[in-house]
Amino acid sequence: MAEHGIIGDQYGTELPETIVPEEELVAEKKAARFSKTAEFKQLKEYLEDRIAFYQTHLPDGRVINESQNLAQDWLVATAIIAEFRAVIAAYETAQEAVKNAQRQ
Repeated sequence: MAEHGIIGDQYGTELPETIVPEEELVAEKKAARFSKTAEFKQLKEYLEDRIAFYQTHLPDGRVINESQNLAQDWLVATAIIAEFRAVIAAYETAQEAVKNAQRQ
């Protein structure tokens, strides 16, 4: 075993293997199929529009003005942007996850 390797890794080059439960793989397959639909494209466009809005406006609709001290509102807007991006990424990466699971 290598001195600084992963336990059980004799050469320090073995990649860890993950076994995906079948029910999770089924959910990923459904998400991958949905990511190819027109409905997902509409949803993605809507979320991207909302992200653009929250990059220039606060959650209550006020335009961001650098002279204002609205740190709390800006934190909320940033959290909303992150959630929208996470939704988009979950569906966009579903197909890759299914391919990776099938290779194992």
